[in-house]
Amino acid sequence: MKNVVIIGAGISGLTTAKAFLEQGFTVTVLEQSSGIGGVWRKDRAYLGLATQTTKNEYAFSDFPMPDDYPEWPSGAQVNDYLENYARHFNILPLIHFHVEVVNMNYEHKKWILEVSNKQQKTTEVLIFDFVVVCTGVFQEKYIPEFPGMKSYLEAGGQILHSSDIQSECTLKNRHVAVVGFAKSATDIATRSSELSFSTTLLYRKAQWKVPRFFANKINLKYLLFSRFSEAFFKPYRKTRFQKFLHSLGKPLVWLQWRGIELLLKQQFKLKQCGMLPTHKIETQISCSLGVAPVGFYEKVRTGSIKALQAEIAFFDGRTVVLKCGKRIMPDLMVFGTGFRQTLPFLSPQYQQLIRDENGSYSLYRNIINPKVPALAFVGFNSSLFSTLTSEVAANWVVHYVQGSIQLPAQQKIEEELKLIENWRQQVRPIAQEFSGLCVAPFNFQHLDQLMKDMGLKTCASNNPLYEFFKPINPKDYEKLLHKAKIRQYATQVLSAP
Repeated sequence: MKNVVIIGAGISGLTTAKAFLEQGFTVTVLEQSSGIGGVWRKDRAYLGLATQTTKNEYAFSDFPMPDDYPEWPSGAQVNDYLENYARHFNILPLIHFHVEVVNMNYEHKKWILEVSNKQQKTTEVLIFDFVVVCTGVFQEKYIPEFPGMKSYLEAGGQILHSSDIQSECTLKNRHVAVVGFAKSATDIATRSSELSFSTTLLYRKAQWKVPRFFANKINLKYLLFSRFSEAFFKPYRKTRFQKFLHSLGKPLVWLQWRGIELLLKQQFKLKQCGMLPTHKIETQISCSLGVAPVGFYEKVRTGSIKALQAEIAFFDGRTVVLKCGKRIMPDLMVFGTGFRQTLPFLSPQYQQLIRDENGSYSLYRNIINPKVPALAFVGFNSSLFSTLTSEVAANWVVHYVQGSIQLPAQQKIEEELKLIENWRQQVRPIAQEFSGLCVAPFNFQHLDQLMKDMGLKTCASNNPLYEFFKPINPKDYEKLLHKAKIRQYATQVLSAP
């Protein structure tokens, strides 16, 4: 299987291309847009976009972000970083832009792809030994439908998705309403309050957000991105320490989360904002955990952002009628309501194999379903530092293609997937978001599984106490993965004719 195609040129597509290139595979990357980066693509980056995690955590293991980047790089800086990564590892020449996969089928141990070149308006058939889907979880813009939307547009109102807000001119001197409470919605509302005549934020439920610095002093990575902090969540399979914490140590777990909640209530003055969540923070922390935009809660308290916990009932011309009975008249409606994850190029027969009856993906290690041959998914293990989880998954796929990963029997795989699905439904419902593709907050657990499958160490040092408390560091994985590459190269040399 030397001829590999990668669908998508975002974070996961780039690191997968690099992993296969290093092992001598023939690599083709198909990207339907005009540029690389996926969610960080220049034509998708909304105004004020920045990373949720710090630059050292949001980097590939062997390609650090520039020293002059701020702690939380902007969308434009991340895109530049990815372009430099692709250039440095000679990936750019392999990417075919404006090429969309229309259909793909597996015949005679080959994948037959029908592709369309949107720029040249041509179609062709391509044949590959192995396919890696790297389209991620943020694909199609999602704007919910409401009665009367057409009348609002006809009356001169404008409706945009948050990813379309790329210029200050779009918000300046207008009456803006932003829908949602996730990252993009609160980011845009914060920026809009500085540019527009008025900004209204409509949200159904107040969610917990975390600051970049707890108590204005402690970087969030020290509290949320370590093996120690991960142990305070209930996984589907517990370590010894987790078994203790979630039995005899329950009071410690309770104190940990209530303490963090108290800190957030005080730091953000949530009661004064009228935005005190009613659910426990540990039930929310996942890939959708939001870092609060600087100044967001202060703007809510002072009224420069008018926050309304209300849902839209219908549109009546230029008037937006809310279910609570209130009416607003914005010039612009911005929906920060996320994306839908679809695979339109996969036929129903494959879709049924990789997704269960609830719509969640049935992928072993979030990467493969052995019932679908010569097909893998990278970037479907979304986390709070997706550069690293995608990179390790990409290396896992290379090992898998080379035959150095021994999979359990199909029955064992199905039992594992069933165990995880039951855990999502009964213990941790938030884990069902993103079609079940989010591995956070169990980032270390997921990485450890992949590393062990590859026969590699899970820690860079021999100090277990240090490894338990220190925050994630992608540089550690450069050392660990480098040993695997040396071993793979030696195997290739010894097996060469």
